[in-house]
Amino acid sequence: RGSSRTRKEEGRSNDRRCARSATMNLDANGAANPNFSKNRQQRASKKDGAALFTDDEKKKLAKEGGVPYTDDYEVSKLGWIQTPIYYQDCFELEQLGDPCGHRNSLYYDAVHCGYDGYGTASMMSTNALIRRAALDSVGGMQYGSFNEGALTGQRMISEGWDSAYFRKDWDGDVRDPEARFPLVVGLVPESVAATMKYRKRVAQGASEIMLQLPLTHGLMDDAWFKQYKEERKIHPPDKARPWPVVIMRFVIYFNEFFYPLSSLQWCFYAIIVAYMCYTGTLAFYLNPDMVCYAYMPYILMCGLINRAATRPVASMDSVAGAETCFSFAWANFAGFLSALFDRVTCKKQSTKKRWGTQGAVKSRTSILQLPNVLMFFTLIIGVFWGLWVFFTRSYNTPWDVLPGICLACYIIMSLLPVVRMTIQEYFGWSLETLQDRGHMSSAVILAILAAWASLWKFVYVADQGSIMF
Repeated sequence: RGSSRTRKEEGRSNDRRCARSATMNLDANGAANPNFSKNRQQRASKKDGAALFTDDEKKKLAKEGGVPYTDDYEVSKLGWIQTPIYYQDCFELEQLGDPCGHRNSLYYDAVHCGYDGYGTASMMSTNALIRRAALDSVGGMQYGSFNEGALTGQRMISEGWDSAYFRKDWDGDVRDPEARFPLVVGLVPESVAATMKYRKRVAQGASEIMLQLPLTHGLMDDAWFKQYKEERKIHPPDKARPWPVVIMRFVIYFNEFFYPLSSLQWCFYAIIVAYMCYTGTLAFYLNPDMVCYAYMPYILMCGLINRAATRPVASMDSVAGAETCFSFAWANFAGFLSALFDRVTCKKQSTKKRWGTQGAVKSRTSILQLPNVLMFFTLIIGVFWGLWVFFTRSYNTPWDVLPGICLACYIIMSLLPVVRMTIQEYFGWSLETLQDRGHMSSAVILAILAAWASLWKFVYVADQGSIMF
């Protein structure tokens, strides 16, 4: 909604008005609009795809309250409307702070609003209102992929259709509590294992689209679709778009379907940090001038820009979204490897068989949880080993050891919420166990830091005969 306010193209404004009309259950003739004359209703009921409104009529309709939904492609190129995915409040979301990042507020409250500004809202396979003409132009839902919704939306966009992102919880009088509400509310996955399997399926579907697998081969009768298009004269809108929209749609495509491959960087990040802890050396050359005058200002600017661009996102939701980069990195990369295996071997399994191999959804464990647990305890041991290396031989060169220890602590805290739930579910413990109700962890951390600083000073003075600072 915020990005649509700066939209200057008349066509996208018409799409927004049509999105509102469609979500308010206006019929195709616009009968719910009292300012829509009978003559215009008769003209809007035509299916020939011709221009139904003159330029003066379009301007007048805009002043009267918006253009009603119509099949006229010159009035609206809107192919579908996507709404956010909400979840009912539960103990995991309210008390545990959404450790698995189900709300995904960074995506739904910030990123997807930016997509809407370029008419490229991604289809999420649920909570969507699809235009029949747009669906017919691609032969219906594009099955054959775990991301059949995203695949269908991508192919509709390639045919020239636009999309919109509708937030009913942000639309309406802010003073009226009944004017804003979620359109659809669902349930979170019942376990971490189910969440991991779901993430892997979504990542595999995105990777299939990225690798351009023949996803619909054998699933559609080409002869039937050819005859169907001849019987129903489908006239998709013009595919031409301004060059900024074309560039941003390429960026959006990259962001939507290449993220499973980019998850590999988070896996390497954790492995390199573990290497730094166990060896007591840096894996890279640390230039102090570059860090002081370039890297630190860059980090500060990125943080400020990120917070300024994601003001609708709550701080804790933003933190939870950042933590999932490590928590789901292995699951996302596993989905990419599965799609790559299908691409290389050309032995693509049937959709039914591939879904069956995912295991029981209600099981308490999944092999996808194992990398997080192993990395979590590996880094904990690495931190203690790094402290041992520091006090035995590197106390006078802290810049070789402390960066690895600090980065390891950051990754440990990012993995902690998911690993804690994994252990609770594996042993059948309640989710209320292993919780820091009295904020004792903060006091313990401060005590450890004080003891570490005192011990460092003692060891350094005993060896050098003077204090370091």
